[in-house]
Amino acid sequence: MYYKFNGFTQRLVGAAASAAYNPQKADGLPVHLKRGVPDKLLYRTTMALTIGGTIYCLVALYIASQPRNQK
Repeated sequence: MYYKFNGFTQRLVGAAASAAYNPQKADGLPVHLKRGVPDKLLYRTTMALTIGGTIYCLVALYIASQPRNQK
């Protein structure tokens, strides 16, 4: 699918402008989940890695804060 752009402003012109993807339509979904399953998968993977990394950092800080046993 090819789109025709205005040369100066780089905006879509003609019928393609009305048929283009519009992330601001009011359908109740946040903008980062507008395109369906791939966006949901990417979002959930990112959140899982973020939460896992936060927990890993907190555990590492806890372990590092404990005094070592001296023999």
